[in-house]
Amino acid sequence: MKVSGLFRRFFCLLLICLLMIPVAVADTVDLASMSNEEIISFLNGVNAEIVRRGINKTATLPQGTYNAGIDIPAGKYIFTCLAVGDDWGNVTVYSDGGQGKQILWNVVSAPEEGEDPTKIFITLNEGDQFKSGVPFSLTIMSGAVFQ
Repeated sequence: MKVSGLFRRFFCLLLICLLMIPVAVADTVDLASMSNEEIISFLNGVNAEIVRRGINKTATLPQGTYNAGIDIPAGKYIFTCLAVGDDWGNVTVYSDGGQGKQILWNVVSAPEEGEDPTKIFITLNEGDQFKSGVPFSLTIMSGAVFQ
């Protein structure tokens, strides 16, 4: 059986087109099979995509010390003071896991009646240490900030 040159060209073109179709990705991710490092990397990728897409998410957290890239994803945030009554505290950010220079220092307190709570724009880089002496919320910042 003899195959014409036109048929061969058509078959090759069809084969090339089929090879260029992307393979479907699995619907689920098997987290149990991942190492701790792979899960942290995966989480950082998801958080970066949330910021890239401009999805605003808010987390409410107690006072304490948090490390960017471990406890809190590195990124830009709006800090909102959730102190009540006579509560007040310091908000600080230090580089190098708390061993580096002080990047931010603010004193925050509960708002007076009728006032809005204190809000601070902060950037947490990988390895920064963030401390808050009051309960707070962090909202992922995805747009321009005019201060």
